[in-house]
Amino acid sequence: MSMEVEGFDDDFLCSMFDYLVGRESETKVFL
Repeated sequence: MSMEVEGFDDDFLCSMFDYLVGRESETKVFL
């Protein structure tokens, strides 16, 4: 993903953060 794009929406960052946190929590469950 290129970081050259300016003006990331907070909603986009929040959704990505929630997605990463969700994957991390699922990974912990499998561990």
